Amino acid sequence: MSAPLPPIYRDCRRLLVHTEEAVRRFARYHKYTVGADLRRQAMAVMREVHHAVFDKARQAEHIETLIWRIDDYKLTLQLAMEVGAFTHSAKGTPSFAAFETAANLAAGIGKQCGGWHHASRSRAKVVPEGERHGG
Repeated sequence: MSAPLPPIYRDCRRLLVHTEEAVRRFARYHKYTVGADLRRQAMAVMREVHHAVFDKARQAEHIETLIWRIDDYKLTLQLAMEVGAFTHSAKGTPSFAAFETAANLAAGIGKQCGGWHHASRSRAKVVPEGERHGG
């Protein structure tokens, strides 16, 4: 039986699926500009968390990259809101629910990345030989 996946993996998968669904509702112009960037970045986040979970030898490196990938996603998400990508084309009214869900998922993933990064750095600290045995 394999070990269960960490919650960050599940949340990244939810972010990817939510992004795909949200971009599908964008107006054509935004779907192929900022929407394409959001989709690509959400996939990059998912791939990086996958690497961080399964490549234990380079986990700290993958976590560092994941932090930047989620930060890039949050920046693009904010820009998408500012340019009106989350506006329903038929009514011209903002759809804050889709933006809010994506923002909350990204923020939660960011927090988990921070904790994971801190934990991996603590484990990676090398204790000098003389201090290991009380000497």
